[in-house]
Order: sequence, then structure tokens, then C-alpha cells
Amino acid sequence: MYFKHLVFSILFASADAFTTCERATDVEIGKDVTFKCTFECDNPCVPWVRWEKDQDAGILYEYKEDKSDVSKQHANYSGRIEVDTSSFKEGKAFLTLKNVEIWDEGKYIVSVSTDNGYGPGFVLLSVWAAADHVRVIMNSEMDMLSCQSSGWYPAPTVEWKDKSGNDLNKHSEIIMREPNGHFNVTHNLKEYDIQNQYICSMWHKRMTKQFRVVFSNGHRLIHVDRKKSSD
Repeated sequence: MYFKHLVFSILFASADAFTTCERATDVEIGKDVTFKCTFECDNPCVPWVRWEKDQDAGILYEYKEDKSDVSKQHANYSGRIEVDTSSFKEGKAFLTLKNVEIWDEGKYIVSVSTDNGYGPGFVLLSVWAAADHVRVIMNSEMDMLSCQSSGWYPAPTVEWKDKSGNDLNKHSEIIMREPNGHFNVTHNLKEYDIQNQYICSMWHKRMTKQFRVVFSNGHRLIHVDRKKSSD
């Protein structure tokens, strides 16, 4: 709760602030996002504008002496930053970040100076990714069902339930992080009845994926279908 209040107070400054910004939320990895900030500027206006990312990436973009400067830009952002300098005369400091990645998550700071004054603005960016699919396999040797998926960010919540809605999460769940920062998930159901049906669900705040498992005689898994997903 404290974090939510802190974010609100940072991102939605008072109307008297020199620079104000809109919040960017929950951007899907691989998409583009535009940070929108405005500042006080009388026409004609030739501001000094600098965009930074907290303390780890340094300066992303700078506009000074009526021209753009990316000489100090971190290599991870090369070719991924776009700024419409023509909008400066309207008091707009918009920055577009292309092809968002996990490491882009964090706080972005814009500093603006004009004849009207000086002031910073702040934007917090969070990112997410959902797996394309979930698969369920039956391991006869270990007598268990295994629900598997990869490519999540942040780590999803995972659960097994039977057709009656009973929670079966007392059995094992394993979450592993991949080298690229996404999450691989394997959730093993070690006790099951072939006369029953089971549903494996994986979700986070932006996406839910569910699969239902049905059996035939002889401990043979005959049907795995994707139940309706919802955002």
C-alpha cells in the first residue's frame, strides 16, 4: 500500500509543478511505449531537455543548443529512442522507447529548463510477458502430471485444481529463471485419479492461461485442451 501511494505522489505532481508526467504502466515486452511529459514554455521556446533512467543506464537523450545529442547514451538504448523535437515548442517532452525489454523496467527522469524555469518529471515503467502456450505431459514412470510453460515475466501464479474446483497446490511447484530474465515454470501433480479431470492454470496480472486434462482407460492421457483465457 505504501508503494502505491509513493508511485501516485511521484507521478501525479501538483498543477503548479514546472514539469508533469503521465504514468506508463504494464507494457508488454517487445512493444513500444511513449513517456509523456509537459512543461511550461512560452513561444518561441528552445528548451534544454534531458532524459535519464534512474542510476543504472544514465543519460538516454539530451536536447541542447537546439539540437539532439545522444553521445552519452547507453549502448542498450542505441537506435531505440525516438524524440519529436518539434513538439518542444508546444511544451511537450515525449520520448518513445522501442522494443521494450526486461531491463527497461524502472524509473525514468526528464529534466527541462526554459526561460520559464526548471524542473524534473518522473515516469515509472513496469513490463510484462505471457507465455504463448502451456503444455501438460504425463510421466508414467514417476506417476505424475507435469504442467509446463516458459516465457513469463514476472513469475506467474500456478495452480492445479480438479473438476470440482479442489485446490491441489500442496504438491510441488518449481519456478526457474532463464538467462534472459523470463520464467520457466514446471508444476508437477503427483497424485491424480484417471476418473477425474484436472485443470492447470498459470496467470499474472495481465494474462491467464488454463489447460484441462482428461483421461481414458489404462492411465492414458487422451485430451488436453485450452480453456478460455482472459486478460
